[in-house]
Amino acid sequence: MAMAKKINNIAIIPNLDKPEVPAIALDLIKWLSKHGIKSRITEADAIKMDVPELASDDAEIQECDLVVCLGGDGTILRAVRLLAGAPVPVIGVNLGRVGFLTEVEAADLYPAMERVIAGDFDIDERMMLKCTVKAGEFSYDYLALNEVAVERGHHQRMLEMNVYINGISFSQYTADGLIFATPTGSTAYSFSTGGPVVSPANNLILLTPINPHSLFGRTIVLAEHDYIDVDLAKRFEVLIGIDGFAVLGTVIDSISVKKSDAKALLVKLKEKSFYTLFKEKLRVWDTWLR
Repeated sequence: MAMAKKINNIAIIPNLDKPEVPAIALDLIKWLSKHGIKSRITEADAIKMDVPELASDDAEIQECDLVVCLGGDGTILRAVRLLAGAPVPVIGVNLGRVGFLTEVEAADLYPAMERVIAGDFDIDERMMLKCTVKAGEFSYDYLALNEVAVERGHHQRMLEMNVYINGISFSQYTADGLIFATPTGSTAYSFSTGGPVVSPANNLILLTPINPHSLFGRTIVLAEHDYIDVDLAKRFEVLIGIDGFAVLGTVIDSISVKKSDAKALLVKLKEKSFYTLFKEKLRVWDTWLR
């Protein structure tokens, strides 16, 4: 998918925990200004970087033509969370460690930006999940690009979770939690708990138990149109994590997960096989596969 829209406003999402990032961000702001492009930064980041004139609320970030992330995959996930489903392309500049989602290395930042503002890029549409949590009279909705994690809270008891797929009882899991992952998230938390690696060219949902007290602890691969409901058999506190960020810690009644209508739009500048990228990022050498 190609984008032809002229770029006038760019939101910059920096990982300010990295000491080199503020200077990189400020240089990028100056470069964009010389090219007639307005920069926007979240209010919190603008204060930290001492550029209050660029401070923007979430709605203004969601109206930008492009988001540039300076950091790693976590920074991209933060940007996707800020966009809240808004169809804004995101490009990541890798200043982190792995960088599965980042497209550009720091040394190539400005050649990449030249291409982007000229419209010379494609869009990789990534499936997202919609998660609805119900707790008493309250209901909370979240979007996830990588995964939704339901884990035990501040206690040592395993969770007893009744799982329904498409309204039909599937199983009761006794485990530390459950992970619902997209293909994009198959190389993240789900992978670390034994889940399979799936190309993001697919649309599906991975259901993986965390430390199940059972001889059956395999990942279940669900179709994109399937929906999952989970009821808690006992009212223990649970922690809800969205893309590695804890969003809720409380006693809940149920959680529902399904494919979202919204998609994450990742800028692509180069053709590289997902499988080649997977080998490079996780250092899977050919000799290991023989």
